[in-house]
Amino acid sequence: MNHEFENAQHRVVLYVVPGCPLCEDARTWLRGHDVEFEERDVANGYAALRRMYRLTRQGLVPVVEKDGTALVRPSDAELELLLIK
Repeated sequence: MNHEFENAQHRVVLYVVPGCPLCEDARTWLRGHDVEFEERDVANGYAALRRMYRLTRQGLVPVVEKDGTALVRPSDAELELLLIK
C-alpha cells in the first residue's frame, strides 16, 4: 500500500529525551516514511517540556505532535493515522 505523508504544510514535532530508545524508534519511523519533523529535547529545554505537558498532561516520551494533536508513545498504526494525508 502506498501512503502519501504530508510534509510541507503541517509541522510535525517529536518530543524526546537523550538516550531514549523509544524516541529513537519514533525518529527512525519518521525518517523512514520521509516525514519532516522538528525535534525538541524536553530534558534540556523547559519551553519544550512545558509545551509537551500542555498538550498531553503527562511526562512520558516520545510524543509526536501535528497541528495541535499529540500522541504519547505512539504505535506505527497511530503514527500512520496522524500523518497520512
